[in-house]
This record gives sequence, C-alpha cells and structure tokens, in this order.
Amino acid sequence: MFSIQAFTDGGSYNQLSRRACFHYAKTLQLLQARLDELDRTVATSDTTIMVVFFLASAAELMEDYATVENHVKGLEKIVNLRGGVRELNTHNNMQAKVCRADLSYALLSGQQPRLFRDEIKWGCFIADRNLTQCSHQPHDAYVHTFLEATVDKRLHNALRDLHTFSCISNLAYQTTRKLSPEIYNEIMISILYRLTNLSFESDPFQEALRVGLLAVSSTLFMQRQFMENPYEHLLNLHRKSLLKLRDSTDIDIPVPIVLWLTMLLHVVENRKPSPTDWLSVWLDEVIFRAGIESWHRAHEILRSMVWVNFVHDRCGMPSFEAAMLRVERGAGSEVETAS
Repeated sequence: MFSIQAFTDGGSYNQLSRRACFHYAKTLQLLQARLDELDRTVATSDTTIMVVFFLASAAELMEDYATVENHVKGLEKIVNLRGGVRELNTHNNMQAKVCRADLSYALLSGQQPRLFRDEIKWGCFIADRNLTQCSHQPHDAYVHTFLEATVDKRLHNALRDLHTFSCISNLAYQTTRKLSPEIYNEIMISILYRLTNLSFESDPFQEALRVGLLAVSSTLFMQRQFMENPYEHLLNLHRKSLLKLRDSTDIDIPVPIVLWLTMLLHVVENRKPSPTDWLSVWLDEVIFRAGIESWHRAHEILRSMVWVNFVHDRCGMPSFEAAMLRVERGAGSEVETAS
C-alpha cells in the first residue's frame, strides 16, 4: 500500500500524505518484525525481499537515494543468506526484481552494482546464438572490424549483444511477436552487469562507447516513465564522456559510431537542444561530412549499432531533421570553412 500511495503522491517524504506516511510506518514495522524472527526462513523469504524491493522503489521515486542505498544493501544481505541471486525463485521474477533494484541504484549513483561482483561472464550472451539474421551492409562489417581492432573484447561483446537484442526487438515489433519476459530479464542482467563493471577512464573512446551503451540500455531495460530524468548521473556522465571524446584527436572513429553517439544523447536527454550547443554542432558536422541526406539513410546507419525503432525513433527522427535543417540553412558551409 505504501509504494502505491507514494507513487500517487510523488515528491519527497516530507510531501507525502498522512495516509502514505501511515502506510510507510506500518510497512517498516512489519518489515522489522520479519527481520527479527528467529526463523531465518521468514527473514529471508520472498515476501521479505518483495517488501524491501518496493520500499527501495518508493524511495527512488521520492529521490531519497540514501534510503535506496540502505534498502539495496539490505537486499544484498538477504540474497547472500539465500545462497546468491541464482538461488532465488524464477517463476515470480524474483531474480530480476532484485537485480533491477541493484542496477537502478548503480545507474543513479554511479557506483558499481553490489551483486555478481565475482560471477560475471564476459562472453556474448545472445550474439552468437544465431537468433536473427540481420544485415546492415556496408556499415556493420566496417564498424565491427574497427571495433575488433580497437576496443576491449568484453566491451565489444556487450555491444554485439545489444545490437542483436535491438534487431530481435525490431523484428518482434514488425511481426507482433513478443520476447519472453524470462529471456528479456536474462539479457538485461547479463548486459548491464558487464557494462557497469567496466571502466576505461584513460581511453576516451572506449569510455564514451561504454557509457553510450549504458545509456541506450537504460532506455531499453530501465525506463522510469513516471520520472522525467530518472538517471541524471548517467546523463551527465554521457555528456562528459562525449565532450572528452570530441576533444580527443587520437583516433579516427567511423561515421556510424560517431553518428550513433551524438544522436543517442539527444534521444536519451529527450529535450530540444540548442543549435549552438557543442553536441548539435558535432552532429551537424557528422551529417555534412558523411553526406547523409535523409532520415532513411541515417536510420540505416543507426540500426547498424543499437537502435530499436519503436523506442528511439520518436526522439531520434526530430533531432536528425532539426540537424538537417541547420545544415541546409548554412551550417554546412560554416563547417566546410572551419575545416
């Protein structure tokens, strides 16, 4: 009841209605009673885990991140007492709920997740299973040849999995078929735990790519429709990593990757950018120098990376069309003069 009332009220704890505060106090009282039980099975039961999960979700909604952290730490202790995440029930998505709470706080805070720290499998999860036959020639062959020679294999594997997932999602949407929740959750867990446990601070390109993959993953697996900017830390990290990459001249990055990185931030931020913003200028440069003349062609290039049409087109197409207008109105000639 508390989590429902908190969702209805919104805002911080101080803004909650008396009814929500009553349910909050009652929930904490019941939780403490379960944790104090001499019978350890009660303290670590699925019911107890669900209570902590909903309290963490409600605290996140109220932007009380210190409380979110406490609840996530509590979940970690309970999960460890149960023998690890894999020992939790799967029929009620208990594993996915616990991992979602852990990953959500990691994206909110910038800290590493607390679970799976010593159990990460770095190989591809779905990319090598031949689940779909997609082709984005000539872009994908060029991109993946470049990445194989340039980036850490663990990062490349994560990108390959996300690319495969985006192709499967686009195909499923076209054919009105659905991906099973179990497979969806397994993909989410595999990809996000790998990306959040990598870091390339000394390599601007790899770090920008890693953060970009995290950002696009948040739109596919961790959406918070009731929050305007649910992962502000991730957005700031994304912007900073791109700015650092733009200032770096150590590497000649293929057009599909640069187009995707610059377009992606527009999509994730979901706001109308300023024409003079450095990101808009960079996007204009990419479009002009690559000779991209239509959304259709840009769309083909974006799909060679990670792009789910029904998720990303809504913000992506207007951002591209706005950039095309800027180029047509003279931004292109200015770029040519500057270069």
